[in-house]
Amino acid sequence: MALNFTQMGPATWVTRIDGIPFYLSDESGAVDRAQADLAAKVAASLPAVRDAASAYLDLFVDREKACARADEPWWLDEIEFRDPAGKGRAAYALHFTLDGDDGGLWTVGMRAFEDQHRPFQFERRQG
Repeated sequence: MALNFTQMGPATWVTRIDGIPFYLSDESGAVDRAQADLAAKVAASLPAVRDAASAYLDLFVDREKACARADEPWWLDEIEFRDPAGKGRAAYALHFTLDGDDGGLWTVGMRAFEDQHRPFQFERRQG
């Protein structure tokens, strides 16, 4: 899948897939090619990647307690391909919100392998 990127400031590039922004790093005035290749793979399997990350969050988060609705879906807000927490170029982060969980941002770190994308961490930010 060919993706078109737009520069956002001096160090960030962005594209949108199904309304979801994908943020990538700058490399000498151009989009980081390794991240762009990974972004294309993620875009091609976005529903499966989103489902895997959502299922991973459900292992740790009680949505009933977080937003007062156990059936509230995880809303994917953005995907970041910026070597989250020094995990390497084959890692990226999906940022989710829950309606009713005001100010909360839930993040799943994913790692890409040849045959699949697997979650390896989650975090919650309040802000």
